[in-house]
Amino acid sequence: MPSRVGQLEVARHQRELIIKPNEAHVFGMPMTVPVIEHITAGAQSALAELPEGAYDFGLLSKDDAITLSREMEKSDINAIGYSNPVKSDFTSDVSGINFTGLETNRHNIENNLGVDLSAMLADAVTGEVAFDQPTVAQIRQQRYLLISKANSGVDTIYYARLFLAGEVTEMGEQTITDGEGSLTWPTVVNGMVDTEYGASIRHYFGGPGWDRVLEDAGFTKAPVTP
Repeated sequence: MPSRVGQLEVARHQRELIIKPNEAHVFGMPMTVPVIEHITAGAQSALAELPEGAYDFGLLSKDDAITLSREMEKSDINAIGYSNPVKSDFTSDVSGINFTGLETNRHNIENNLGVDLSAMLADAVTGEVAFDQPTVAQIRQQRYLLISKANSGVDTIYYARLFLAGEVTEMGEQTITDGEGSLTWPTVVNGMVDTEYGASIRHYFGGPGWDRVLEDAGFTKAPVTP
């Protein structure tokens, strides 16, 4: 039977495995950017550089938060004499991310309106940007990377999720008011399968803090290759 000291040690480890992010960013990148294998590098488990072509959506609304969703549907086979299904199969499994951009930058505008403004030039004199919204919305596909950070220093833990082929499925309402709040850019993204890579979602857990609690989390470190 474990001692009381042993029980306290286990309890301490369990508390260290509670991740409460205090920073988060959402990045976008075109489908031509290779899939990111790892978000950390080096002996200090520091964040690795993002690949060329990645960009930051900027400041995100704290009130709306960043929501990671997952909707699953299954099909049941029922048999005579059984009150519960005798077999079930998942027919749909779609993960998504919802976030609200606060910055009125090109990336948030493109994301929310479903337009490509990469070749857009502002007026040479006034700097004004004006364009027509497409009469038929086009589904744009790109990679979306969420990186969140919990703790600080040697206890820093990074949790990230990559949507390999994200598609904007909903553009939320915008409000213009002289009261509280500002013009925002709400976006709902569904993660589709990258047919070349063979997956839709990739998860990452890293950082120096994660390295310290790796065994407590139930993982074994690979041997160092010479």
